[in-house]
Amino acid sequence: MKSVLLRRAARRFARIQTRLKGEVSSEDLTLLGSIPEFDLVFADDSKQDSPSRPGMGQLVAVGGLSVAAATVAELGNAIEETCSAAGFPPGEEFKWSPGRELWMRDSLVDANRQAFFSQIIAHLVEHEVTVAVVVVERGHRSATGASTPEEDATRLFLERVEYCCSNNFSRALVVTDRPSGGRGDEDKFLSGCLEMLQQGTAYVQHKLIVHNVVSTPSRLSRLLQAADLVTGLTLAATGGEKTYAPPLLAAIRPLFYRDGNRIGGYGLKIHPALRYMNLYHWLVGDTHFWRGQTGFPLPIADHAYHAGPYTP
Repeated sequence: MKSVLLRRAARRFARIQTRLKGEVSSEDLTLLGSIPEFDLVFADDSKQDSPSRPGMGQLVAVGGLSVAAATVAELGNAIEETCSAAGFPPGEEFKWSPGRELWMRDSLVDANRQAFFSQIIAHLVEHEVTVAVVVVERGHRSATGASTPEEDATRLFLERVEYCCSNNFSRALVVTDRPSGGRGDEDKFLSGCLEMLQQGTAYVQHKLIVHNVVSTPSRLSRLLQAADLVTGLTLAATGGEKTYAPPLLAAIRPLFYRDGNRIGGYGLKIHPALRYMNLYHWLVGDTHFWRGQTGFPLPIADHAYHAGPYTP
């Protein structure tokens, strides 16, 4: 985390130095350090009604990417070039799980699709984005007092955006895919997001997300499509998919928001945590599960998935 912050600061300094033609005083540097960075957070949701992992019920997820505003255009252009090289028709979007209406459903398959996804992830790594994904299993008490699992996952995700901004000394604007049900559904969704931001949660009062969530069709944003990719593959790996998702999850592991070496509960949040704590070990390599200041070595005996990732 420290190295990423230093690289961001260096790039920022270089931009200012170029604009001022190298004339940067110590007072300028002090002022520069007091002005927060700005990030755009691209978010999407996903669900699995029938996970293949034994012992796991229906899942919903909300996740996405936090991208430094100064690199948004460069990252989007890099992804666009990769899409063109892969043969995507102009304006055609990519998804982790494409529907029948999408070109890639039948025209980019198997190893070629996996290689394409790997290239997209390589761009995310190169541009040092931060990833966070929240997975909520239906049928349990809400972690945030939300009325639905979808709202619960959204509140938990916005918590992580706030945490990430605090760590990055930044402010953020959250961009989501436009709901498919029309203007009425979009207004309802955005009103719900505003209420979530105003209310916060028991752990977080939102101060660093500078505006209500905004929405745009995902077909118009390569970064929203990338958010669909990371959210979908993380949910698939959590749900027990064994072939395509695990190697891609390993590739995005360095990008997960974390506290020290801990990803579980931070960049990857699975609710209910006490049931699925051992999955943090199998999915993202966590060595301990933390309660307060106490760390318990993973996997923890007498809890689900102690003997292995597919043994509840």
